[in-house]
Amino acid sequence: MLYVFVNQRAREGYMAKFPTHPQYIPIIKWQGYEQRALEKVDAALVSRLRPCVEVRTSKQHVNLIANLQTIWPYEVLVDYANPSGALTHVRLNELLDFMQHAVQQKLPASPVLGPAYVASVGARFLKLAEALPSVVIRLRVSTLTIPDDRLQLAKGAHNFLKTHGITSSLIVDLGVSPKEWMPASVARLGQDLRALAAIGYQSVHLISGAYPASLAAVKTGMATFNRDDWGFWCDVNANVPDLKIGFGDYGTLSPEWTEEILQRRGTRIAIRYTRDDDWLVLRADGNTTNDSIALSEILVNTYAGDFKGATYSFGDRLIEERADPNLPAKKKRCGHYHITEAWSHHIAYVLKEQY
Repeated sequence: MLYVFVNQRAREGYMAKFPTHPQYIPIIKWQGYEQRALEKVDAALVSRLRPCVEVRTSKQHVNLIANLQTIWPYEVLVDYANPSGALTHVRLNELLDFMQHAVQQKLPASPVLGPAYVASVGARFLKLAEALPSVVIRLRVSTLTIPDDRLQLAKGAHNFLKTHGITSSLIVDLGVSPKEWMPASVARLGQDLRALAAIGYQSVHLISGAYPASLAAVKTGMATFNRDDWGFWCDVNANVPDLKIGFGDYGTLSPEWTEEILQRRGTRIAIRYTRDDDWLVLRADGNTTNDSIALSEILVNTYAGDFKGATYSFGDRLIEERADPNLPAKKKRCGHYHITEAWSHHIAYVLKEQY
């Protein structure tokens, strides 16, 4: 039976478009400026958001234990696997340490595992998981079908956890979103999702990412990139509306981001602004404060019909402040704050306008 989330009218007056679907899951890398975006999520949106934090280094593991309770003391998923889903011995031990911390601090955190690892994680994992909200199985697939062996893995993981009295949810992660799809492909995937839902998971999410791996093609000026992650999810959801498949994405970061480069920032400033069907990208030819101010002025003035204003999100406030000629330049937050503002606006847009 799928999990059903009943939405309450937010104090800002917006209504969820899919009020009985499970919470939105953005895939979050645990960088400092992404932490800032989470910390600044509007209180009215918190109950509709369950981020999945990917912990990629031992340094981030230490940071997560030290700061999660302050930054995001709400429902959260935590994934210690590498980008391909592998959980090494070191990563597993760090995950266990985090779970111990979450139990001690009563944090509503759910560990994320690939289905192939469930039966071998050991007694300590199972004991700790009993005291946490759930275990989330992340099924990574590279095609628009769920092969039978992957279906059987998902079924085995669910049944194993159920035997130990542990509730579980499922994420179907496509990685890179399809750029084109036919109705027949959507229908076939819909039937595969129906088979996965029938296993008995508390909820099933379909996640992918469409933000490009590089902005190298955008020398300077304006470009747009299609939000195929949202478009594809909408078509799949419309094909099997009764399943209430949850939405998740990689936001304004690429699902192709590897661990070789742990910090994602180019040599030139770029503003990434989520719109209904695409991302508007404005890119400068440098990375100075003046470049940040100039791009913000372009967004606020030239794209006034798209810009939501300072009250929309913390990210929009950063942009409006930067474009304000009456605010001293030394008070305008630039640099890595562009990562914060992109995620902040994106989360607000998904939850206020679409999901």
